[in-house]
Amino acid sequence: MFVVPLNGRRFPAERRPGYHERMQIDYAVIADYAEIVAGKLYLMGGGWDTSHATSFPAHVRLAVGVGVRVGWSETVRHVPVHITVEDDDGRSFVRLDGMIGADRVDSLPPGASQLAQLAANLPTNVPAAGGYRVHITIGEGEDMVVQDLPFRVVLRETPA
Repeated sequence: MFVVPLNGRRFPAERRPGYHERMQIDYAVIADYAEIVAGKLYLMGGGWDTSHATSFPAHVRLAVGVGVRVGWSETVRHVPVHITVEDDDGRSFVRLDGMIGADRVDSLPPGASQLAQLAANLPTNVPAAGGYRVHITIGEGEDMVVQDLPFRVVLRETPA
């Protein structure tokens, strides 16, 4: 697909801002709480990579907000989403499976991409201090996109 702007110069649509043919993850962030309201992502305690615990096993308040840029040709279809919370050895503690997609909006110009968002609250119990990750997989086969959000849980030092 080519886009011809007013100056008559042709260039591929995928090189124009806002025009994407393939699905991609625009953003993914860890938070204490996340929700989507009226097309906007709301986070509480967002953007952290370290959680402190007083003992183990420990409860970790964990949420993830994800924005997926959906290309024009990929609208009106839904794709699978898999989110897991894993330790550094790949053992899964939490798994969430769902679908994400964007319906084609009549008000967008032909070829424009759209943002599909998801918020997942994943309260987790971790067995020990150490490294963990939120592993996000969207789509299937050659269209699959993957994002890892590493975080660690450490023992909180108690004052003497």
